[in-house]
Amino acid sequence: MIEIPKTSKAAVIVAWGEPLEIREYPIPEVEPNGILVKVEMCGICGTDVHQWNGRMPLDQRLPQIPGHETLGRIVKLGEGRTHDAAGNPLKIGDRILWAHVECGKCYWCNISHQPTLCANRTYYAFRLSDEYPHLMGGFAEYEYVIPKTEVIKVPDELADEEVIGVGCAFRTVVAAYERMGGLGVQDTVLVLGAGPVGLYSLLMAVESGARKTILVGAPKERLELAKKWGANHVINIDDVSDPDERKNQVSELTDGIGPDVVIDCTGVPVAFNEGLQMIRKGGKYLVIGQTTPGATSIVPASIVWKGIDIYGTISATISHFHKALQFIKKYQSKYPLGEICTTKFKLEQANEALNAMASGKEIKPAIDNRNR
Repeated sequence: MIEIPKTSKAAVIVAWGEPLEIREYPIPEVEPNGILVKVEMCGICGTDVHQWNGRMPLDQRLPQIPGHETLGRIVKLGEGRTHDAAGNPLKIGDRILWAHVECGKCYWCNISHQPTLCANRTYYAFRLSDEYPHLMGGFAEYEYVIPKTEVIKVPDELADEEVIGVGCAFRTVVAAYERMGGLGVQDTVLVLGAGPVGLYSLLMAVESGARKTILVGAPKERLELAKKWGANHVINIDDVSDPDERKNQVSELTDGIGPDVVIDCTGVPVAFNEGLQMIRKGGKYLVIGQTTPGATSIVPASIVWKGIDIYGTISATISHFHKALQFIKKYQSKYPLGEICTTKFKLEQANEALNAMASGKEIKPAIDNRNR
């Protein structure tokens, strides 16, 4: 029997852009179909930095416990919760990942079958933490998984560091490729951005049969991992700062035609135009990383004259978590997948962790609770 404390520490956003504070919240009673987990690790991504600075167009009430990439170990299962979304039996001690919660009642859930666009979606981390059940963010010792949440069991043979990116970046990339319809035979693929989303997009391209892969981004540490994950060519924007020169290099690498597929994972609006200039006529343009408000000038004629298909995508469902985990399981011995997880921080170092991510020097820092 696991002894469960009455309260849990959490690192809390109390004012936008200000240091997080460590607070304690009561651990809720586990309802039927609910799950209480001990947070093993919580990955940190650019979205956490945007949330910290108040730039996410979700719940703007404070305080909030950030952290939407939680890897949790089950300490209590509510009555009726016996299996995960794939039909695997669940028990105390299992590691799980989980998705945001769709309402199942709106137009986007039921008619258009696009649940990630649900009008009434319940988001983990982006919630008022002073309201029950309080613990719905990963910057904490414990987190509560509400009854309607779909969860997926993490295979025992996978290391925490290998799967932490599934909590946001990798499942989003899997969903994005699915929306685009995958790659064509022997496509050339250009990935803009070398963060976790860009790196996983590269990896998916490599294993989807791309003829050639090019990744544009920085810093060099991320580009070194890109090479380990199969990139044929990398262009360091710190070294090649002129967009025209980058365009020329991509043109040369694609026989003057341009890439068949461009995947924008930068989060920087101006990069969208750069990709439009590089893509070949009739190509596919997948936009994954532009999730925060921002503007850039776009010439619609450039889209029309090139005849390109543009796909916008956001988030994922539990099926994409499952597929990402199975991908890792298949290619675990081929790639150093755990190297996506860089510096690990204690919960009390949450501010250092966020600053490390904001600096752009980390790939994916994480809050590590495994020795608490």
